[in-house]
Amino acid sequence: MNYVIAVLVGLVLAEVATLITTIYLHRVLSHKAIWLHPAVKMFMRFGTWMLTSISPREWVAVHRKHHNFSDVEGDPHSPHIEGYWQIMIGNVYYYRREANNDNTMEKYASDLPFDRLDRMFLRRGTLGFSLTGLILVLLMGIGPGLVALATLAVVYLVLNAAINGAGHTFGYKSFENDATNLKLLALITFGEGLHNNHHARPASAKLSAFRGEFDPAWPVIRLLEKLRLAKVLTKVDEGWEDHRRRIPKTTVSPTGRVLVKD
Repeated sequence: MNYVIAVLVGLVLAEVATLITTIYLHRVLSHKAIWLHPAVKMFMRFGTWMLTSISPREWVAVHRKHHNFSDVEGDPHSPHIEGYWQIMIGNVYYYRREANNDNTMEKYASDLPFDRLDRMFLRRGTLGFSLTGLILVLLMGIGPGLVALATLAVVYLVLNAAINGAGHTFGYKSFENDATNLKLLALITFGEGLHNNHHARPASAKLSAFRGEFDPAWPVIRLLEKLRLAKVLTKVDEGWEDHRRRIPKTTVSPTGRVLVKD
């Protein structure tokens, strides 16, 4: 029973890490679509450090380059270039390869310099993740604690790989770009599965665009707004229907065949 609880704890932590990723790393830092209260921002900085071992500056640089070269030569993690299974299995390798590129960091994240807190602690992602492991072991015991930590790591990596891999391979399209929308993936990644929408309007703080789509992070963002802990800085609902890249809804089948829906 302890190990079942450990797996559940790992799953919850992976979802928390995913929520922090989509709000803080993606919508706040990468696209500057949301302002966060300094206290919430600090909470998410430490959450990123302890749950993902990611450097926000590196994540932002890699993501911005992905948008600049989406599914063409230069994209850090395109399944159309590297191969679907290469991204699904080796996504972390392609991420680290690009994050270690000094030119990428300088060009795409120059607005996010490392501050004193980064230099002292937060750049050392392994330290933060190890601290989380230590806390889990102290609270749950060695075996269950390590199972919870492993579940967190595996689920988080798989979800990120699915966004980059499946989110550019399967699903439906509402806009003319190579990303796709996957509603089920969106439910478990707090909206990130609505990837075609995001590539159409990267600066939108809300990733759902049409009826039947749901961005689970959006109610969280709205709650933070009501508590005056966040502010949406860009247009959200205006412009989707008349967007210049709107196309008939299509679905990409597992065989690669494009099916027109309307």
